Parts: sequence; C-alpha cells; structure tokens
Amino acid sequence: SMSENQTLTDDSADDEQYSHEPNGGPVRTIPPNESQYAGYSAAFAARIGNRDLWIANSGGVKPDSLKKLNLDPKHVISLNRTPTGATTDYHPLRDAYLNDQREFVEAVKTARKRYQQSGQTIINCAAGISRSATVIATTIAAEEELSFDAAVSEIKETRPKADPHPKLRLSALSYLANVTDSTD
Repeated sequence: SMSENQTLTDDSADDEQYSHEPNGGPVRTIPPNESQYAGYSAAFAARIGNRDLWIANSGGVKPDSLKKLNLDPKHVISLNRTPTGATTDYHPLRDAYLNDQREFVEAVKTARKRYQQSGQTIINCAAGISRSATVIATTIAAEEELSFDAAVSEIKETRPKADPHPKLRLSALSYLANVTDSTD
C-alpha cells in the first residue's frame, strides 16, 4: 500500500486529503493546497507571526470561506469597497492612491483597538497585497515599536506577495511620525 507521505505529495490527490492539513497552519487557501506564489488564490488567509492577526483577500473573509479555512474571527476589518457578511469594521481605502489621511488614521485606530483585544482579527482588502498589508504593518509598527519596513518583512514571511503601494506607505509613515503612544 502507498505510504502516507506519497499520498500527501501526490498532485492528483483530492482536495479533501489536504483540507485538514494546510488549513490548520499559518497559511490557509482555497483550494487548500494552492501555493501563494501561483497567481491569486480564490481565498486565502495568512497569520502574522504568532499574533492573533491575519491578512486575507476578499475571498478569504466570505462567511463560507471562513468555515473552509477553519477560521472564526472575532473581528474582520475590510478595507476594500465590498464588505462581506463577516465584516465587523468597514474602512474602505483606495489602493495606489493618496487617501484622505483621516480615513487612513481611522482604519489604523480600529486595527490597533482590535489588536489590543482578545480574539482573532482578520484584516482584508481585495487582493491581500497592498491596503491590508499597509494597515497591518502600521498597526504592528505602532503597537510593537518596530519600523514600518520591519513589520512588512514579518507579514511577508507568511504572505510573500504583501507589497504596500508607495502612496499608502506615505500615509503609514506620516501616521507613525505623528503617533506617540496608543492613547493618541
């Protein structure tokens, strides 16, 4: 009979064989065995370090996707134009665009508040590449006194595609230059 090892590496294996394995780890995708390097996943969520903080695309925060991804977030902060049934906090930002700084600040304030609370928080945008990465990196930088770039590097460990747009990066750096402590 075939060893368990062969079963898991057999590319023709059914999705069901994978679903309990990758979707229990720090990077979860639909279909479950999809590499994040291979185009856009229909749905994905990736955990940032050992925090209860996840980055996702819009597919990853649809209520049926959350079940398949084995996620039960207390908070879902949606930064794209279309919130889902799972969205608890809605802060639409535009990508590749200099957003109103007050709107960016409100999104980060919400993210920091959720970061400080217990329970899983997922921050999503459309692709899980630019807007969500920027807000998460700004939150981590402010809360943990890291540089913005160090925070982005941490996100890239589980979400290699994370890539804050230069205009969003300006909003982040402006926020971080003006914030002194979490009571601001």
